[in-house]
Amino acid sequence: MRLSKTLLVIALILLLPGVAQAAMSSANYFIYADSLDYGGSESTSTSNNVQDSIGGEVALGSNTSTSYEIKAGYQSIEIGTLTLNLDSNTINFGQPAAGVVVISSLVATIDTNSETGYSLSVSSVSGSSLTAVGDGAVDGVGSTEEYGLAVSGSHAAYVTDAAIVANLVLASSVTIASGDATTLTFKAVRSANTAAQSYSQTLVLTAAAN
Repeated sequence: MRLSKTLLVIALILLLPGVAQAAMSSANYFIYADSLDYGGSESTSTSNNVQDSIGGEVALGSNTSTSYEIKAGYQSIEIGTLTLNLDSNTINFGQPAAGVVVISSLVATIDTNSETGYSLSVSSVSGSSLTAVGDGAVDGVGSTEEYGLAVSGSHAAYVTDAAIVANLVLASSVTIASGDATTLTFKAVRSANTAAQSYSQTLVLTAAAN
């Protein structure tokens, strides 16, 4: 019997949350902020970089309320990035013996300049699998078949083995992340009565700025 699991690689570049903007774009360009004025330039030195504009803009800067934040003027507008990379997009359990826990892992790494951090989750699950773990540990105790996912890292969302379902949060942070790695460890154990067939499953992982 062959047990396998396939994951879809996703790399995202997203705007930071809370920024509403009317951007100009074409097939080759994207202008996310602009102003109507009569002067300005970019000035640089060894340690600093300054962009300035002259005239045409009033009531500039950041204004906030309970629900909204307005950054007036193109100098105040920020465009952010968020990237998700996996060191592998496929794992394979092979043909495990009954009662033996098999393990396969991959690492998800996130970078974002979002000051409110990010959330990494399973957004959809399709295919077939063994019976989902229900007691928090894929260990085969009681000669049962089990299948689940553990996560580890500084921002891992839980500490047990969890059933893999849509909207399962894997990791989250509330600050800027640089090379933030989370190890996803898939575990499975079959019983002597597990049906002999090929099991294959596809996950879609999503990273979003908070």
